[in-house]
Amino acid sequence: MASLDSARQDGFFSGDTWGWWQARRLRYNLVLGAGGWIAYAAAVGLNYAFGHPVWRDWRGGLGMTIFLGTVFAVVMGFANVCYLLGPAVEGWIKPVDVERYRKNAYAMGLWGSLAVPAVFPLVQLAMLIAHS
Repeated sequence: MASLDSARQDGFFSGDTWGWWQARRLRYNLVLGAGGWIAYAAAVGLNYAFGHPVWRDWRGGLGMTIFLGTVFAVVMGFANVCYLLGPAVEGWIKPVDVERYRKNAYAMGLWGSLAVPAVFPLVQLAMLIAHS
């Protein structure tokens, strides 16, 4: 954390840059969390729709949900580290139109992050179709 503080003090992440990105981090995490839950529900729903129950009982469902939730929390942690690319790249390239860069970079990062959990129900659908 000390290196991040020194990078901010050296002007790499100016106060405005850091503040802008940090102000949107909670929204990013909430959207990513919701995307993960939706992807999980879609994958489970697809299994039941194709007649392949996921769990034998509620204990199996609870255990699997806790396990996958923990794994997704780790993935979200990695996504938050990658989130730092937004202000880092802004510091490196120093765009002329800062507001446009920020809006576009944030949107690309958010949609790219949402694509990751969306892949799992799509793969699940392909596997269910292949085995039907």
